[in-house]
Amino acid sequence: MKEDKRSNVIPFPNLKEKFLDKGMALLKEKKYTEALGMFSEAKALNEDKAEIYLGMAICLMELGELNEAKDVCKKMLQEDIGHYFTVLQIYLTILIQLREYQEVQATIEAVLEENNLPAESAEHFYKLLEFSRKMTQNQDDIVEDLEENQEPTMYIEDILEDVSKQMSYIESLRDRNINKHFSSLKILLENPMTHPMVKTMILHLMIENEISKEVTVTKFGESMSIIPSDLKDISDHLFTKKVLNILDDTLGIENPTLYEAVKEIWIRHLYVLYPFLPKPTEAKLWAAALQIVGYEMHGIGLEEEEIEKLYDKSIAHLEEACQKIYQIEEISYMQI
Repeated sequence: MKEDKRSNVIPFPNLKEKFLDKGMALLKEKKYTEALGMFSEAKALNEDKAEIYLGMAICLMELGELNEAKDVCKKMLQEDIGHYFTVLQIYLTILIQLREYQEVQATIEAVLEENNLPAESAEHFYKLLEFSRKMTQNQDDIVEDLEENQEPTMYIEDILEDVSKQMSYIESLRDRNINKHFSSLKILLENPMTHPMVKTMILHLMIENEISKEVTVTKFGESMSIIPSDLKDISDHLFTKKVLNILDDTLGIENPTLYEAVKEIWIRHLYVLYPFLPKPTEAKLWAAALQIVGYEMHGIGLEEEEIEKLYDKSIAHLEEACQKIYQIEEISYMQI
């Protein structure tokens, strides 16, 4: 009887860690397909590290495989892998991108039933729950109203005070000819009552439809005239990359998982402001503020002297930037 040759195979020492480290390195280089392969190899070796699953989820999100990313996060939540509320926020973000508002509602209700919600997060989740309920109720009503309404601009007045209706209206246009709704969309972009997130959604919808007519965007007291088809994705902006490069050289080396979580906060921050940039446009300032916020949100002790030394900024000087990040973070999850 022949001996099973596989029983004699000796795995390379620290092979799991090598796959994980290589995956993290590729993730930082935005080589998401290759990084996903490394994380999958590490997982195949019966490795259940949170970094592997979180890395897989981020790669899948970046590759547009939202359903697969959702499944990974769901497994992490069910099996208590990683920092629960960090994973929960990513999971809810994916569900919102998929427009699965009923699942958002069910997930939050389940968390609230367990009564283990951190006090500082309670208001955020209650507001997100209320928003998801409204979105679920409004989606069908919005489409029905639009089909009956021959003048879309007349409908706008009815939704200016209701963010969930604004979002439902924009989402209802994804499979429609938005040129017929250009006047309505232009009004929403200019009106200060329209939610900043909704305005970003409108701009992305216009970019996808290659709208080349000039529009004016008003956000946070500022106005800008732009041509949507000329706009670039915020993740490709030089300032975005500069801040992330600085963070990668500091936080990325110290805590790669936290770096990825903070990166998501930064992209959300810029998404809300889009097409405007944070002020002042000082990369070190925002990198330092993001690291502080990341530490605080994940319950990591903050060494003020270390931050000041790393970024050559005093903590007092960074307080305003940190506050702005928190304010925009609330808006990004529709906390209104």
